[in-house]
Amino acid sequence: MLSIDTQGMDLTAQVNGEAVSVRIQFDHVLADAEDAHQTLIAMVKQARVKAN
Repeated sequence: MLSIDTQGMDLTAQVNGEAVSVRIQFDHVLADAEDAHQTLIAMVKQARVKAN
């Protein structure tokens, strides 16, 4: 993760050995640090379900 703000986060991903910038928008504007924490946890859980 490169950065995070109230609307989304910027990541760097490796695609075919090349660094690619990716912007992930959140489904809502984050209210505070606790909202960011809970939102990221929910996103990880959702990604794990889809990966299986």
